[in-house]
Amino acid sequence: MHRLVRAYAETVEPAGKFYVDYRLPGYTFDKTCCGLIDAHEFAGDPIALQVLKRSTDAVLPHLPERALSRAEQEARPHKSIAFTWDETYTLPETFFLAYRRSGDKRYLELAKRFIYHEFYDALAENQNALPGKHAYSHVNTLSSAMQAYLVLGDEKCFRAAANGLRMVQEQSYATGGWGPNEGFVEPGKGLLGASLQSTHASFETPCGAYGQFKITRYLLRVTRDSRYGDSMERVLYNTIAGAKPILADGTSFYYSDYNDDQAKKLYHRDKWPCCSGTFPQLTADYGISAYYPAADGIYVNLFIPSRVSWSQNKTQCTLAQQTSYPTSNATELQFDLARPENFTVYLRVPAWADAKTRVSLNGKQVEGEVRPGKFLAMTRSWKAGDRVEFEIGMPLRLEAVDDQNANTVALMRGPIALFAVGDTPPKLTRSQLLAATTASQSSPDWLIGKDARALTLRPFAALGDETYRLYHNVEE
Repeated sequence: MHRLVRAYAETVEPAGKFYVDYRLPGYTFDKTCCGLIDAHEFAGDPIALQVLKRSTDAVLPHLPERALSRAEQEARPHKSIAFTWDETYTLPETFFLAYRRSGDKRYLELAKRFIYHEFYDALAENQNALPGKHAYSHVNTLSSAMQAYLVLGDEKCFRAAANGLRMVQEQSYATGGWGPNEGFVEPGKGLLGASLQSTHASFETPCGAYGQFKITRYLLRVTRDSRYGDSMERVLYNTIAGAKPILADGTSFYYSDYNDDQAKKLYHRDKWPCCSGTFPQLTADYGISAYYPAADGIYVNLFIPSRVSWSQNKTQCTLAQQTSYPTSNATELQFDLARPENFTVYLRVPAWADAKTRVSLNGKQVEGEVRPGKFLAMTRSWKAGDRVEFEIGMPLRLEAVDDQNANTVALMRGPIALFAVGDTPPKLTRSQLLAATTASQSSPDWLIGKDARALTLRPFAALGDETYRLYHNVEE
């Protein structure tokens, strides 16, 4: 990392020559700034902040005087439409982080300069300002609103972030993805359902998942509402976990396809598109969302094979999680402590979990109500060797694409959307879908029917190059 920063520093030209006639200065500097403050914070790079100062000097002459929407950029002189696509309204998050990590008040003033007031004002008043907007960048700017709340105490920005994400979720597919053709649709008109016939660019996957992870993490940390963890989990398993890998020549996976006609996983036509830069950011990102610290203990948010260590009242504690979730509906937490210590473990119970959900401690069922959509708080004196077993009831259920297309449904099991592969009948009944059974104990596949003509359904991460179908037209 130190070599990378030094090499990059040699390319920084004081007058910003790189940005002359360059169409995306804000978007590109945002990633540069993020990389440099992380190099300082996590790799202890001795010159990263100095290089960031020079990089900021270089870009400032090429940024507008304030955050500009795409419509505002289009209203100003521009060489081509591509020069109206910059995302200066997403800059405050990174500038606030640069201020918090460096203490340099210039970054604080820059963050305030680019706050997206018009957009936040509408969302804060519960006015849906999403339709027609570019999807990923406007979800990404909700994270800037949360940083404005955390640094400035701006309650308006908090309301904007919470209301904005709710409005996004209200027009999300069963996978948790959103934004067909990279845009938000007008609610109440069945346009999400209509997109199943009109586009194969259903969700801008790496960028969109990255934006979703950030805003749900911010809101989860502030509110401790477990439903933000549910939302994060849904996007993890049904979108980015099934993305094709980036190839050495820059060939990248970009869009998840939910089209009713021959949907398929395809690579983007361009080499090294923007999502190729966001993909590795996201890959590093989901791990830090698995656990959250609390003053009185720890939150367990994602059920992934992992290990976390922390100090609780000066006692070194380690929690190891073993699981094959979500193929399996169970996870096990094992504790190792230097000495017994009293604290609380908060365990996320998904909102979709049913009455078969069980939590056991050292082989004995935990007393108290296990409430779906809440964190279960377990307070005790924990000791080395303690074991928590969490079995989550994963019912099959159907989710309509939108209210106006109530008979166009996807089959869900727990957090997983199931995609049909092979020849799909033009009509299925709800009872047929809900009667699906596992192909085998070790397989992620599910079957509708038991003969040679049985319909196979599988999670997005298990799909390869075959065609698939997410939504089905059902009869009662």
